[in-house]
Amino acid sequence: MRLNLNHHRPLAQRIVMRYQLQSLSKDDVYACIEHHLKLCGARMPIFTASVLEAISLCSQEWPRVINTLTINSLLYGAQQKKEQIDEEIVQMAIEECGL
Repeated sequence: MRLNLNHHRPLAQRIVMRYQLQSLSKDDVYACIEHHLKLCGARMPIFTASVLEAISLCSQEWPRVINTLTINSLLYGAQQKKEQIDEEIVQMAIEECGL
């Protein structure tokens, strides 16, 4: 919408493709996180079911927010030398994101 303003016209003319992402379903959120962990070489579950639920709810199932929460959770977990991410760590990540 903002690109339609006159002072953004040069930028709007350079955009070749426009795409709007939709939020994921809860099952897709779980599958996405598990898929990324497998690609990274995880051999055991790192996030508990309640943590996955918290990430799904707090992110409102938006892919960028999911990625930010999971990465921050993994960083906090590594700092605390945890083998599995628990609710306390995810809460720290949620607060960091301002959600």
